[in-house]
Amino acid sequence: MNGSQPLADSLARTFARLLFGPEAGDWMAPVLRRFLGGLGFVLALSLAVATLGLATPYLTKLIIDDGLLAKDGGALLLWAGLTFAVGLAALGGGALSGLVHLRFSARMLAEVRGRVLDAVLRQGPRRGKAVSHPIGEVMTRLDGDAGEVQQFAFDALLSGLGAALRLTGGAVMLAVLEWRLALVAIALTPLELLFLAWARPRTERMAARVRERRGILSSFLAESVAGLGVIRALGAEGTRRSALDAPQEAQVEALMAQRRWREVTTAVPSILGALARTATLVLGGWWVIEGTWPLGSLVAFLGYLGFLTGPLRTLLGLYHAQARVKVAVARILDLLGGGEKAGACPGLPVPPGPGVLALDGVGFAHGPTLDPVLDALSLTLPAGAKILLKGESGRGKTTLIGLLTGGLLPDRGRVTLEGADIGQMDSLALRRAVVVVPQVGWVFQGTIADNLRLAAPDATEADLWRVLALVGLEDWLKRERQGLDTEARERGLDLSGGQRQRLALGRALLVPFRVLILDESLSEVDGDSAAAIVSAIDQAYPDRTRILVAHAGAERLGPFDQVVDMDSLAPRRTERGEAPNQRVNARVKAV
Repeated sequence: MNGSQPLADSLARTFARLLFGPEAGDWMAPVLRRFLGGLGFVLALSLAVATLGLATPYLTKLIIDDGLLAKDGGALLLWAGLTFAVGLAALGGGALSGLVHLRFSARMLAEVRGRVLDAVLRQGPRRGKAVSHPIGEVMTRLDGDAGEVQQFAFDALLSGLGAALRLTGGAVMLAVLEWRLALVAIALTPLELLFLAWARPRTERMAARVRERRGILSSFLAESVAGLGVIRALGAEGTRRSALDAPQEAQVEALMAQRRWREVTTAVPSILGALARTATLVLGGWWVIEGTWPLGSLVAFLGYLGFLTGPLRTLLGLYHAQARVKVAVARILDLLGGGEKAGACPGLPVPPGPGVLALDGVGFAHGPTLDPVLDALSLTLPAGAKILLKGESGRGKTTLIGLLTGGLLPDRGRVTLEGADIGQMDSLALRRAVVVVPQVGWVFQGTIADNLRLAAPDATEADLWRVLALVGLEDWLKRERQGLDTEARERGLDLSGGQRQRLALGRALLVPFRVLILDESLSEVDGDSAAAIVSAIDQAYPDRTRILVAHAGAERLGPFDQVVDMDSLAPRRTERGEAPNQRVNARVKAV
């Protein structure tokens, strides 16, 4: 067992690299490794069915030559009965193979989709941006592209090896029946190969265009559903519906162009194959008329010719399918940041400490041609302090939060936690040490307990009630709802905005954080209740760093140990886009 492990790993890695290339192959190798057993079983069944199929044309020859033409009733019954038995066995084996294929193929798709989603969820920061793709585009890659990869990974091995067996067996039987005619049958094969090699780059370009258009359409639909309330409030249903026509028409055009090209790439090999078959039929038929070749041999030869041209077309089709799947693989790797080495996180552990955050000469711009949002910023946020981060909209508060949490990487300088560069830390561990509660209180479909346990699956009911009491939801859930078993609809649409924000805050409080950042997290809660919640958090976590982000009116949430005024920290731009105060020293006010 132990000796077979390295061999299986090597086989999986080899197959994955051959199918998808070195970079994607290493990512797909563990998936193939897990399903090698299932692949082997389905392959054995498929090869057995293909072997049975190889016998059918020869049995037909025996029926004609030894039974019908020889007028031998016993031989006729024997070969006809054997043909029926072989056909029945092939039918049963094919049905079993199809069921097993579906079982393992569906599980492989689940594994591929799960690995892609896991990688997206754990993705490290990207320099200059926090979100790289619209939601609809991400969904298209998670579903469509992952399905394309899985289908090719599973079917390429089965179809390819099965086609190779039928091709080899068919070629051998053709040579056995009449080698000269076999040469005629395969004379046009090099032309097929040359044509499909020439057509492959265009196939790849068209596949990329179709998937790009599908992603744009998915993004439009996802955005429309997410913004349904805004659309209805404005009475803009007709406008939004009309705007759907353009991306739909673009997708239809791309699909039609791809289909036309697919018909061309299918028709040319089919025409060449028909020419070869016609030449075989004319020449072989002439020999039969002359009496130099048995009729049964001609019928069998034509049957085996299908074993030659069909599998060859399958293999050539896989060659073109690989061009399409390479597009899907490239899109998945792009989603995972595969081509952006700067965004890779080495995964160093978060060092121990009370939660001291610092920026040392940090500069950041959201693009290489844009003015910096922050420039040469040095700032220390001491452990256990309650800090107010304020400033007008657009002054860099969100950018600073992204830098503090590792969601963004600085262009210059360092951001540190306990003196260590957070850009080199494990992303998951960092996000659990520095927790952000955003303004939008996102609630998932399920119970209140399910939502709270999202980041703390082992939390007890006592833990859940403790944080619910801190955010002021305990009494309401016990008095008016079904407690922790209260069901929330998708996105928490059956809760008020303030209730969603409180629930999101309670969920964050279950994480063993060192730094808690409230980014306008109580903006939909009335002032007195918000002040009471912040006061309760201050009393429950006096040794944790608490950063509150607010535009105005934050005084009611104080007092604060430190105030960071972004209006004086961020570079000020003139109408011409210049930033004359880029090197302003950080001004921190102590309250």
